[in-house]
Amino acid sequence: MVLVGNRSANNPLKRAVFDIVVVFISVVVCALLIQSMAQRPKDPIVILSMASTISLAHVICLYFLKGYQSSWRFFSAHDALSCLIAAVVATMVAMVLWFNSPPLAGWIIICVGTALASISSRSAARLICNYGMFRTVSTFTNLLGRMPLSPQPKKALMIGFGENLETFLRAQRKRETDFEIVGILSIDSIERAACLRGIPILGSIDQTDHIIHQLKLQGSAPDMLILTRDELDGRSVSEVLAKVDNVDAEIAWLPRTDQLDSAGGNALRPIKLEDLLPRPSKCFDALACKALISGANVLVTGAGGSIGSELVRQISALSPGELVLTDASEHALYEIDREMQVAFPGVTRVSQLLDVRDRAATFRIMRDHKPDYVFHAAALKHVPIVEGQPCEGLLTNVIGSQNVADAAVANEVSAMVMVSTDKAVNPANVMGATKRLAEAYCQAMDADVRERGGKTHFVTVRFGNVLGSNGSVVPLFRRQLQQGGPLTVTHPDVERFFMTIPEASRLILEAMLAGMNDTDMDQGIFVLDMGKPVKIIDLARQVIRLSGLRPDTDVKIVYTGLRPGEKLYEELMHETEHLLPTDHPSLMVAQPRFVQLKTVQRNIETISEAAQKGDREEVVRLLKFYIPEFGTSSTEAKKARDDNPRIVALREQAS
Repeated sequence: MVLVGNRSANNPLKRAVFDIVVVFISVVVCALLIQSMAQRPKDPIVILSMASTISLAHVICLYFLKGYQSSWRFFSAHDALSCLIAAVVATMVAMVLWFNSPPLAGWIIICVGTALASISSRSAARLICNYGMFRTVSTFTNLLGRMPLSPQPKKALMIGFGENLETFLRAQRKRETDFEIVGILSIDSIERAACLRGIPILGSIDQTDHIIHQLKLQGSAPDMLILTRDELDGRSVSEVLAKVDNVDAEIAWLPRTDQLDSAGGNALRPIKLEDLLPRPSKCFDALACKALISGANVLVTGAGGSIGSELVRQISALSPGELVLTDASEHALYEIDREMQVAFPGVTRVSQLLDVRDRAATFRIMRDHKPDYVFHAAALKHVPIVEGQPCEGLLTNVIGSQNVADAAVANEVSAMVMVSTDKAVNPANVMGATKRLAEAYCQAMDADVRERGGKTHFVTVRFGNVLGSNGSVVPLFRRQLQQGGPLTVTHPDVERFFMTIPEASRLILEAMLAGMNDTDMDQGIFVLDMGKPVKIIDLARQVIRLSGLRPDTDVKIVYTGLRPGEKLYEELMHETEHLLPTDHPSLMVAQPRFVQLKTVQRNIETISEAAQKGDREEVVRLLKFYIPEFGTSSTEAKKARDDNPRIVALREQAS
């Protein structure tokens, strides 16, 4: 049936022909019925002439009412009113030509039949286009139009043509809003209807500049851009917003379809930074994690940091028996302890200052509290600081991790989870190299404990940059915005993998669950499929846009040059690492080069002596000797990442 295909359904000529046929048949049936009831002889010439006149007049009237410019897939009360008006006008034209045949009652029956035929055919097309999913369509209840708006409403331009927008427009008629919709921008530049529920579809976002110029000439320049969730089809939000980058307007999300008719109304939601990630948020098996954590004693190092504090929140929600919070920062520890006292008063917790470099204190706290699980999030993570102080970076990131791992084995902890970073892959800086050496130690400890029949599992989790974490690029951008700009980016081509803080913490819990349950993951490092990397320059522009300002016009972006140890590109696994899938759709396991425990211990003992003496050059030299891939160039790293067939295959499988 030509009517129900997406493109055919929007072809005005085909729909007009369809209307002529449907209305013609309807008039013939009604006329035959009327003459049969009146017991009058049937005059086929008159009946066919009346049917032809009414069907043609009906189509012509609908054309002038723009009834063929609206999508039948989203047939609405506005469209039904047009059909009714066209039926009345067409019937009146026929009455003038054949006034005495039939009587007035007969003309009323013909008019109603014509309107019902036109409306029902469109309703049927809508149901078929929506795959047979019957929805309650208020056909006549909203004929009076929209509710009055506020005296000076904001003008809104909708982005995206589809189901979410149609549902929103239908729900909007029932409520008072503080904005007026001036038009719709389709994301796909394909043939579309000219309007939806009376709102004109102005074109695609590729024509944004021209459309905005025309709206300004009409005095309808938009104050708001509202993204509708329609037509995204795998596109990232940042990719879509980049095409309307020059529009001086607020940006917001349309509510989800399941929220439109809730008690909360249809309030718009601001677009958040996590919406800009080039992938959806990963799923989380909360029940399985709760079964593992519930009633257990848990210790978190670095509990006051960005990742550590979110881990504390996630773990607290899983009902642990006792939660031990440790951090070297008194202020950070105080803040997270106070938050937990309010948010989770029923969770038994202990807050204790701990520098993981203090071996005796690390052993003592584990001996006193006997944790079942240890989450090691304490680290020095800022690349420029660690680059300038390699001895401090090594003592915290390597010796501290060794102390925590050794204490975990000595106290028969069930699992130690070490938080690592993508900077440990092909490290170009001291921070990444120290994290890779710590990874190697945990790998070696895991193999040794399993060989001896020990109890402790070692799980290492590697992920990219975290949006909004302390000292990360987003808080820096926000501070620079508060100061009036400019925003600073080190290089126009620098790019990073990103994830949200809650997502990072859930990944750590999921990885621990997988590491405890799957013995095939021995000596492996868990890696999140983080989708495509994000260019920092694009992130800077979006931060400016979400603040209601225009990049390069209201706020400048300047380039400061790469910092010592900073790479243009980063990757989550080395090209030589074997990659394995897991039961979790978003988790993979990389199996990097393995070094025996005694060798790693000897290496750490040697390099720690240099660090204790403050011999920076020797620490860096030894790191490069122990970590052969230390110093990989940005170009080599990008090529290794983009050309790795295992990564490409797994991403294609996940998508």
